[in-house]
Amino acid sequence: MITERVREYIDCNSFCSEYLFRNWDAFLDVLYEEGCHVAAIQWWDHCIRHYNNVSVGSGGYIDPDDPEYMYAETFLYEDGMQALTLEELKTHIAETREHGLILGDKYYSNDLVPSFYLQEEEN
Repeated sequence: MITERVREYIDCNSFCSEYLFRNWDAFLDVLYEEGCHVAAIQWWDHCIRHYNNVSVGSGGYIDPDDPEYMYAETFLYEDGMQALTLEELKTHIAETREHGLILGDKYYSNDLVPSFYLQEEEN
């Protein structure tokens, strides 16, 4: 269940319905402090809109801070994240961002950014 504090953070800091954040690290801190967990990650490529044709992502959202950039949705969706601790999740995200994505010899990621699916409350 999403707590009031988490909902408030999302409302104030997410710039789209996909739970994309400029500071995803701070979001995870608040989320886990409140006893919530991430169930899955959808990855986005933060890229220059003009070069979206070589990005591993397609479609998406214009960056509200710099309209020259966009967040393009990639094919990379990772499920089963709820078993990870906060530190394990942050390490996984950092490693994925460092490694990046490459498809063939033409498509590559510029700056991977995670969005989050939250774990549903169990009855």
